[in-house]
Amino acid sequence: MSSEYTKIVPDASTKGKGSFVQGLEGKTGTGFADGTHVHKDWWAKTMSYDTVLQKVQSDIDNREDIMVKAKDIQPQFNTDGKFCFGANGRQFIPTDWSLQQFSTRVDAPSVSVMREMRNVEGFDDQDAELMVDFASNYLRRIDPDKEFRLRTYTDGTCRAFVTDKYSPVDNRWYLETLREFLPDARFSHWRGDEDTLYGNLLLPDSIIDYGQDDDTDYGGMVSIGNCEIGKRRLSQTPSIFRAICMNGCIWGQQAGKDISKVHRGTIDLVLLKTRIAENIEYQLNILPDGIRKFLATRTQKMGTHSAKGVIAAVCSEFRLDKKQSTEVLEQFVTHEHDHQNLFGVINAVTRAGQEFNAEAWYNLDEVGGKLMEISASRWDSILRRADTYTDKEYEKVFALAS
Repeated sequence: MSSEYTKIVPDASTKGKGSFVQGLEGKTGTGFADGTHVHKDWWAKTMSYDTVLQKVQSDIDNREDIMVKAKDIQPQFNTDGKFCFGANGRQFIPTDWSLQQFSTRVDAPSVSVMREMRNVEGFDDQDAELMVDFASNYLRRIDPDKEFRLRTYTDGTCRAFVTDKYSPVDNRWYLETLREFLPDARFSHWRGDEDTLYGNLLLPDSIIDYGQDDDTDYGGMVSIGNCEIGKRRLSQTPSIFRAICMNGCIWGQQAGKDISKVHRGTIDLVLLKTRIAENIEYQLNILPDGIRKFLATRTQKMGTHSAKGVIAAVCSEFRLDKKQSTEVLEQFVTHEHDHQNLFGVINAVTRAGQEFNAEAWYNLDEVGGKLMEISASRWDSILRRADTYTDKEYEKVFALAS
């Protein structure tokens, strides 16, 4: 796939009024950055491939993957009374994630019990001994020669506990592949850490043509992800952003073309690279349709129904927890109350996502995308449900009375 693209042109219904840019003229910047539909204030916060790759490489310089047989792993606690894995004469304190992975690998009856044991209030030496006994009991039941890969860091932590069959896709390889196909994109909302990629790639105007009326407040992104310790698969999905609040909306899961690679067995990188290229090309062509669908949600109005009830019904439908639901409601009241429609609800959901960790942020952006796809009958069902909420039921949805 060439890095030169034929521009894709949204129809006239996608054109905004440029309100975000016009409203900020003379205050915080002077419109869009050159060659983009991203305001200069936001553009200044984005990162280049080089910057992201440097961050990733810096993390890699502080880690070591250790291959060790089950018989050579000793559950123990250190001089500070912390549970750890002993391996090759060293001790590594497992993260909650690697504790869960360990529990799965040794067929413990619960993947969370060790995490919960360690995190109880007042954890002491007796608790540590109990954890050691628990881990040792299930470790003894598996093949002593079975090999595991422990991802360790110089800070003494173990971030992953996986089998020798686990084959991560290197984050650097994925980023370099993206740079080859989308060389002028910039990273926004970067939430990556030592092992996991979370972020959006903002697409330049050389890919999406906004036509003569080029002051639209909406643009295209690709939401990318990969995790070398098994938290998430390699993935990329189309996303649209709204300049007025710098939030995104992951869209396109139902469009029939997605990429998702499990980190297991031998990975054919040549084939995977081809699939990534095809997926990007496909996504670029459906983004204008996503913008159209997003703006069309303004016609799905709340009418006389309670906005609080609608938010409660949506949050319940998508099983958001109390903190997330409360944040969605607060974002709607603060920023979206003039949009008494599905459009405003979507924006409240994706605005809320920016207030949480990477996983919750991504999930809430996905909820925004799913809301774009709901049918008229399902929206009507949400509106009917909104009228049934009592104060007691609101307490089950929201963390605070609103």
